[in-house]
Amino acid sequence: MSKRIGITILLSLIGLTLLLTPLSAKRSQDIYYQDQVAVLMYHHIHETDTSSSTITSSLFQNQLQYLLSKGYHFISLNEFKQYLAGATVPSNAVLVTFDDGYQSFYTGAYPILKSLRVPAVNFVITHDLADPLASYIPSMSKEQISEMTHATNFIDIGCHTDSLHNKLPSGDAALVGRMDGENDDAYKQRVLQDTQACVGKLAGLTDAPLDVMAYPYGITSPAATEQIQKAGIRYAFTISPEMATRSADHLLIPRINAGSPGITPELLDRSIQRRIQAQPGSAPLRVDAAAAVAQLGGSASAEGGALRLRLGQEAFTLQVNAAEATRGSARVKLKEPVLREHGQVTIALEDLSALIELPLVYTPSTGTVAARVVPSVKSN
Repeated sequence: MSKRIGITILLSLIGLTLLLTPLSAKRSQDIYYQDQVAVLMYHHIHETDTSSSTITSSLFQNQLQYLLSKGYHFISLNEFKQYLAGATVPSNAVLVTFDDGYQSFYTGAYPILKSLRVPAVNFVITHDLADPLASYIPSMSKEQISEMTHATNFIDIGCHTDSLHNKLPSGDAALVGRMDGENDDAYKQRVLQDTQACVGKLAGLTDAPLDVMAYPYGITSPAATEQIQKAGIRYAFTISPEMATRSADHLLIPRINAGSPGITPELLDRSIQRRIQAQPGSAPLRVDAAAAVAQLGGSASAEGGALRLRLGQEAFTLQVNAAEATRGSARVKLKEPVLREHGQVTIALEDLSALIELPLVYTPSTGTVAARVVPSVKSN
């Protein structure tokens, strides 16, 4: 009898485990922030090297997986640029950045980023491309960089100067300090030429625009920023630990450090949460439902008091003033009611995205709705 009871209890526990597993694996749907981006900063991924800017691959992977489970959405560099230009980003948006172009990005971080489909950008010290293994910490080769940027649509590169990632005898960062006997014109020419050299050496290693940079040590000055802008840099990153917002200076973008060994996944989550900028209450972003579906390649037709939408093989129905919509024969609850405004049937962008099961980006300046680019790896 006791053996039978034990088997019954064991089977019950197995059944409970099977029931709970999908629930625990489900990502959080909480919205912590909107219309701002947590830009994370890393440097070196290594199993045995130790420093204040070195973490193991397991910690790196645990951080990303934890943020994913909490409902954070990782975006690409291009999506971040579009956001700065006015486009929407997902709630809880995160951009991953690495400095220095170390080989450990290719060997330690890239496999994890690829498996999780997490976008990232690495800012490269291009002087080290001539002899990647000669640097104090081995650097990536041109072939490794080109492989990553061309094999995926979510790994990007940018400048971290060509030869100005060092300190001058005065103790000043080479990007902002003056060399002995250097006048203003010579200084400006040195910074301009170095930035041009950095961009030139990265040309051909990516098909994306080379217009981003991270300042060495996070330090810049108005004079230095003016010269890197002349060299074609449109976006530059600091180490100021704040959230990035659209209204911030695009050449002084803040970043939150995530690459120190003491930053556990939970601590990183709290670090982001502490820096969320308060946002005044505002109405949800709404779009013309018919126009949006047409821009996505579908069609719309009005039938009585309803708007019929078709996208691919799916059909949808919106009723004005209703808090539900239909997808085929299924009913989908909406967070905001469908409205008729100025002769158009409008729906909250978030509701439209959930209804058609497609992440969307909206650019108010052009009135266009587009599907977010899904991170992908090209097959060999």
